[in-house]
Amino acid sequence: MRTDYDAIMDDFGSRAGIDNMATAERAAIETLLTLGESIPTAEADALGVRLPGALGDAITEHRDTHEERTADEFVVLVADREGIGVSPEDAVIHTRATIATIAAHGGDDELRRVHDHLPESFDPLFETAELAG
Repeated sequence: MRTDYDAIMDDFGSRAGIDNMATAERAAIETLLTLGESIPTAEADALGVRLPGALGDAITEHRDTHEERTADEFVVLVADREGIGVSPEDAVIHTRATIATIAAHGGDDELRRVHDHLPESFDPLFETAELAG
């Protein structure tokens, strides 16, 4: 079941504190692109099916890469990919907002499986009310 793109982007923008839709899209896409590189292909595919349009495409774009990295390396890479003016602290907010938004829109089971494939250092990025329980 796919989620309406506009609804998910509005929710993400609100959670991330980003008012501009283009900026919100870039943040979500770069976060998902980087996440897709960090998890096994099967998990990227399972999450990609759950996400609409460019979001699903982003998580599966480099799914065969599977690069192991720490959470700190992950957020630095997300910040770099988002571009000038985005700090690693911003990337943490964007990552948590992405995870919370996906969970709130029905992707919590897929996110739990994704989380199982990541190092413990990712735990704080997955601590959202939507994944509690």
